[in-house]
Amino acid sequence: MKTKRCVAIVVAATLAAVGMTGAVPALSQGVAPAQAQEDPPEPDPEPGPNPNPTPPEKSDFQLNPSKYNSFAASPPANSFPGRVAKLDKELPKLGVQNLLEQGSRTATFGDKCSSAAFKDMTPPAQRYCFDKSDTSTPDAKNLEWMPQGVTTVADAQQDQKWGTKKPILVSWYDKGNTGAEKGVRVSFLDPDTKKYQHVLLVYPYINSKDNPSYEIVSSPQSGDHAGIHAGGIMWYGNYLYVVDTNRGIRAFDMRKIFDLKAAGDKADLGDKKQVGRQNGKYYSFGYRYVMPQVASWENPGGLAKFPPEYKCSGKGVPKYSFISLDRSDADKLITGEYCAKGSIPNENGRVAQWPMDASTGLPKLSGDGNWHASKAFRLPVSNVQGAVSYEGRWYLSQTGGGTEGNAKLVEAKDSSAESGVLKFEKDRKAAIGTEDLSYWPGRNEIWTVTEHPGKRVLYGVPR
Repeated sequence: MKTKRCVAIVVAATLAAVGMTGAVPALSQGVAPAQAQEDPPEPDPEPGPNPNPTPPEKSDFQLNPSKYNSFAASPPANSFPGRVAKLDKELPKLGVQNLLEQGSRTATFGDKCSSAAFKDMTPPAQRYCFDKSDTSTPDAKNLEWMPQGVTTVADAQQDQKWGTKKPILVSWYDKGNTGAEKGVRVSFLDPDTKKYQHVLLVYPYINSKDNPSYEIVSSPQSGDHAGIHAGGIMWYGNYLYVVDTNRGIRAFDMRKIFDLKAAGDKADLGDKKQVGRQNGKYYSFGYRYVMPQVASWENPGGLAKFPPEYKCSGKGVPKYSFISLDRSDADKLITGEYCAKGSIPNENGRVAQWPMDASTGLPKLSGDGNWHASKAFRLPVSNVQGAVSYEGRWYLSQTGGGTEGNAKLVEAKDSSAESGVLKFEKDRKAAIGTEDLSYWPGRNEIWTVTEHPGKRVLYGVPR
């Protein structure tokens, strides 16, 4: 079903090996370790901080714009926006508000949402349970989707509204247990109606017949590899930022959500095994909506490799495990590393703050044309799945004991230095399987999502 694409992949990979650009471009080539696409184990880390870590090198935190990025009014045909512009001529699109009004699934809220994920903590008032098919069960066979990242309208807009809506978004990655690898999807929840809708994230390309197409978001990016982990997402202005563990950060445009049902005979939603343009029709594994990538910022050396068993070296290129936004003072994007407990304090993991341009919704690049972190810190504890900062105070989600132990919400303090070590202050219980974090300033709440089947819940707690 993907014969034409496979030929292009072989050609592109061969040319990339000798430093040339193929007809079907990839973000970069390399071999990503399997750990980036799997769930990290959840050992019960030792309580409290590890002593005596040293500040990280801020210079380790650099991302370069992809050569396929373009924000010109008339982008080059082979740039990400150029490819998406060709899709725009083939498929109808709709905005976020209209998408929310067409939500196909229903969440339960508050007292109607009962979840074993809370276990030894009092269930918060602000909580949503997914529908039965998305919540799944602990003994589910052929488990497909795993929730990971979370972001809210408070990240997207300073006034914390998108039209008349206040959406909350959740990312999921495909575990690859059900045949066709589907990559990443994002759920758009309307808190007022409790309705939500899934959107498939895709990577755009021009096929061998010069037609616009797309494939799953994978690593390496060729369509025939495992999808990225999507451990964190952050919505800022018109863009949805998604972390790619070994590569950096990808961006998707909220103004470019395509509706395949509205495309009529140009698309086929009945076939759940194909994706992209095949024999003149567009497919999406049966998903009604797709949103293509429009930009990326990548490690200078391409795909990075890390120590086995989810460990970290504490130096060099960082992992991009989770992401959030800090709106205190100048807007800053936050990234951080998930690191299993190492042998020395410097292996706990690192977080960094990256400058953003509020006027464009894009990274604020330095004079050399690249994106450099403005601050970087060592984490005071290991096994961190998400982080947010606000006015110098940090909140970290620390993994608990596998599928049965409560996680922790750790509070820490930073310094005014550009490089330092977060100071552990205290912790409190969080739900089992807590992942990425997002801070909602207007409500003074920290939002997160839990991942384990049968214990999946989206919730917010007071900061």
